[in-house]
Amino acid sequence: MFINNFFCFFTIKLIVMVVKNRVYGSALIQFLLWVLRIGFFIVAIGVIIWLIYSIFIFVSGGPTRHMDFPVMFSFADEGSLKTLNDGSAAKFYMRGATGAIMSDDVPRGFLAIYSFIALLIKVLFLLSLRLTIRILDSVRIGKFFIVENAIRLRYIGLLGIVFFILDRLGTVISASYFSDRLEFSGMVFTSFNLFSWVTLNSLFISLFLLVIAEAFRIGAQLKAEKDLTI
Repeated sequence: MFINNFFCFFTIKLIVMVVKNRVYGSALIQFLLWVLRIGFFIVAIGVIIWLIYSIFIFVSGGPTRHMDFPVMFSFADEGSLKTLNDGSAAKFYMRGATGAIMSDDVPRGFLAIYSFIALLIKVLFLLSLRLTIRILDSVRIGKFFIVENAIRLRYIGLLGIVFFILDRLGTVISASYFSDRLEFSGMVFTSFNLFSWVTLNSLFISLFLLVIAEAFRIGAQLKAEKDLTI
């Protein structure tokens, strides 16, 4: 989810930076392009390696230690919270938390579903990265305020929403599967808790980016029409 937030914030910051400072073709844009292109290449190679390895594990029936599976849990026991200088303590209770587990073996049906969702999330990340690179490339040549970039911004916002849905879906599927199969002293595993939805801010950021994209599109169209009349 951090990745989704990063790209939305990065894109919004880029718009503000270009509008205020008109950094067309600057060394900063060149540097960002260089960094993102290298990042795209590294991530793409990593996704390919992950996919090949996951297929090998699925076909061969090998251990699934390479994957983290999200779970939701709470602690049955109470804890101690030191609140005063004299060493006295209050009680506290952990009613909702999320974490990740690794298991030597999971059913292949569950593994296929969860791996497919994980693959889609990785692909969405690459698509968002690619769109950001194309926006930066247009800034480099001095063509930032164009309809094409508005469409790219819209796609980044939509990808962010889908990213959020898939991330939550994968978490719920994994937590639901393991909730009645895991046993650990003092812990109660559940299929849902409100704490798992504290990242809802990423959804609002994506929606905000859609609003910006629409305003950007209208402004770009008006600019294009004005240029035609000159």
